[in-house]
Amino acid sequence: MRIRRGGTEVAAGSAQGQAVLAALALRAGRVVTVGELVRLVWGEGPPPSVAAAVRNHISRLRAAIGAGGGDGARILVSAAGGYVLELADRGVDAAEFELLADAASRRRERGEAAAAAGLYREALGLWTGTALSGVPGPYAEQQRERLTERRLAVLESCLELELGLGGHARLVEELTALCAEHPLREKLTGLLMAALYRTGRQAEALEVFAAARRVLAEELGVEPGPGLRRLQQRILAADPGLAPPSPVPPPPVPSLPPSPGTGPDHGTAPRAEASARPAQLPADVGDFAGRAAEVEAIANALTRQGPTAAVVVVSGAVGVGKTTAAVRAARTVRAAFPDGQLFADLGGARGEPADPTDVLGGFLRALGVPAPAIPDHRAERAELYRTVLAGRRVLVVLDEARDEEQVLPLLPGGTSCAVLVTGRARLPGTRPSLGAELGLLTHAEAVELLSAVAGPSRIAAEPAAAQAVATACGCLPLALRIAATKIAARPSWSVAAFAARLQDENRRLSELRVGDLAVETDLRLGYRRLPEDLADAFRRLAGPGPSDWSTGEAAAALGRGAEAAAGILDRLVDAGLLDSPGTGHYRFHDLVRLFARSEAAAPPGAPAESGSAPAGTMPETR
Repeated sequence: MRIRRGGTEVAAGSAQGQAVLAALALRAGRVVTVGELVRLVWGEGPPPSVAAAVRNHISRLRAAIGAGGGDGARILVSAAGGYVLELADRGVDAAEFELLADAASRRRERGEAAAAAGLYREALGLWTGTALSGVPGPYAEQQRERLTERRLAVLESCLELELGLGGHARLVEELTALCAEHPLREKLTGLLMAALYRTGRQAEALEVFAAARRVLAEELGVEPGPGLRRLQQRILAADPGLAPPSPVPPPPVPSLPPSPGTGPDHGTAPRAEASARPAQLPADVGDFAGRAAEVEAIANALTRQGPTAAVVVVSGAVGVGKTTAAVRAARTVRAAFPDGQLFADLGGARGEPADPTDVLGGFLRALGVPAPAIPDHRAERAELYRTVLAGRRVLVVLDEARDEEQVLPLLPGGTSCAVLVTGRARLPGTRPSLGAELGLLTHAEAVELLSAVAGPSRIAAEPAAAQAVATACGCLPLALRIAATKIAARPSWSVAAFAARLQDENRRLSELRVGDLAVETDLRLGYRRLPEDLADAFRRLAGPGPSDWSTGEAAAALGRGAEAAAGILDRLVDAGLLDSPGTGHYRFHDLVRLFARSEAAAPPGAPAESGSAPAGTMPETR
């Protein structure tokens, strides 16, 4: 952690003081309570005098912030129950990195590859080493992993664009070093293979593939993925499609005037200009299967004219594919919204919900509002957002919403726009024109999804085994996609062999994991957000006995009154950890029940399984 003010760098204090600063900086503009600071910096075992330690660290940070002139207390502000770090847009380099990376992604979606690559490089230029290096505490560790993964993803996108622009010769050295540092990242391996091939080094490209295959087999016991294998075959066949393009010189990155608070003392890195007609929808999946009726109903509701803006809420349990269905429906109707499509991941499933104020800022920039003209306060941003959207046909997609409070400021005011929201809860406070609750796939749809991902010939050759896999996965789309991906990655395995591995309930959840994607990870993210009374009920109801519960049966099992038990059950449904197929009727999905039992069997205070991803990794199936 480093502090710069007035062009001068000042010491950020002790390691724990830096941990406090990191928690405040990565949540800049938001109140962080004293209790949250204690949990984020010291974890579960804070010292007895921790409150005094927090006050001391805050005092020292204020002195450091004000060292170059000014009052540190006006930047590190006391608020109800905690503190808030009030900074300008570029006050935190990690936030500026995200702004530039998002702007680059928008340029890339519009086909402006050279400009996008320039913005990606500008974003990557903000890095000076490992994120939060030497900063202690559980929050710093989690954010270090998140930021490092985000940097690698941006770097891969940048290198892919530069390779497509004819930069293969100068990229070989950089890619060689990156592959040595990250030997399990197949995207980097593929880029190095392509760069070597385009420089006339076919044999070296094939040796890179062979080395990657050995490492994957030794470290993970898997073969390279289908994309890397296809690239190897194309190199062997001297595919003309791999020929190098003509080099294209990157144009200068367009910029806007500096934001308020920037200048010689704060840095003047250019900011990408926002598009007046945003096209932010994520890519559709090529192996979409099932959900035809649901997608059609969502699409019809979004384009239906009415007295108010169309608001569609897609809800459902963990892993049912809410985002995938929503993106498919949104792409189906995007021609009906010629003024653009906005998309925001609200982070509700990860337990790190996005601040609507920040989302509004991003939307306004995408809609063409210059950064200096964007107000600081949420209410003013919401008013400007509604004004800008008035009379325009724009589709707004809000993915993984936590609750109504997060969504309401993001709703347009007129009738010309439409909003598509996904989340685990139904969000009745948004007054949706359609509430689409996604359930499990049918067996036929489940086999269709296995076939789309693993390959029709593999699944058609073993129909009984495919049915067994679908049953073991409980027809849950996330589990099916993981299973199909593992089958596709192991051409020497029979489908029956994999189905047999899934029959063992003690190892089923560990089998349903591939790369960063895991059923158990998504379940744990939801479970960790539960208050202790709900977590206790979740574990107890999953024990020996029925997987289906009536309100009365649950009340008896929990030792609660019927009304209290019903409240607990409904809150578990809203958390996506319990199904409610009918009034007063509740049911565990088999995989959810296995997870709950594993949590109940874990010793008190036991750490999460090492394979579980931290908050901020990939959410449910997309």
